[in-house]
Amino acid sequence: MTTQESTGFTDAYAAWHAEIETARTAPFGPLSATALHWLTREPSALPGLPGIWSADADGTVTVELGAADGVERGGAPVSGTVVLGPLTGTAGTALTWGDVQIEVAARSGGIIVRPRDPNSPDRRGYTGTRTFPASRDWVVEARFVPAPRDGVEVASAAGSDRTQHYDSPGSAEFTIDGRDLSLTLFGSAEAGDLRAIFSDATGADLTFPAARFVGVHAREDGSLVIDFNRTTNPPCAYSASATCPFPPPENRLPVRIEAGELRPGVAPPA
Repeated sequence: MTTQESTGFTDAYAAWHAEIETARTAPFGPLSATALHWLTREPSALPGLPGIWSADADGTVTVELGAADGVERGGAPVSGTVVLGPLTGTAGTALTWGDVQIEVAARSGGIIVRPRDPNSPDRRGYTGTRTFPASRDWVVEARFVPAPRDGVEVASAAGSDRTQHYDSPGSAEFTIDGRDLSLTLFGSAEAGDLRAIFSDATGADLTFPAARFVGVHAREDGSLVIDFNRTTNPPCAYSASATCPFPPPENRLPVRIEAGELRPGVAPPA
């Protein structure tokens, strides 16, 4: 699909992608993660971090800290027995240790501790992500098919034994190149986070093969618009310390969606 675009359309797309890159390269953004630790009931030291950490089955985290560790929470020093949570779903909190933010969050049925360092190698070495040329042809009209499901299970970058669960309001049905397609949606129009996690045939050569993210706009009449130009890579495309979800099987599309972000390090096709 190729179309000559208006300056207004391409400028808006460029501004959107600049915002994505700004968020990606933020001091504590996706590129800042340097490690991923899973907590257990057994109090344990974590490599490179202060304290002795544990988490119970309810998601309550306990960390034993010394005053000399220099850890803060909300700008105030903390030491002794520090209790965080309980953390459930995808809830999280953070401690500060010098220039490092220590993220503590519920993920995939467990509790992670993930240090975020603005000086991480991934952030320092980042050279940007390229995109396909924006095209109005990839702004796709879709029909919403209600089919509410709670806790749809999807695989996760957190590991082969880890899954994540998201509520789905239904699916989007649309046509590309004469083929009828459908995507299971997550989030909700009311909350402003309606979206699809998908992959497509461009994962073989141009895009990140494990997953792609795209927001979905719901109109007042109930119809949907999917602007595939605004498809982004998940954090796991950039960091081994990410826990992003993968698409459910039905969202692995057998067509090429040549729109949105390319795989890191890949240039747009000629």
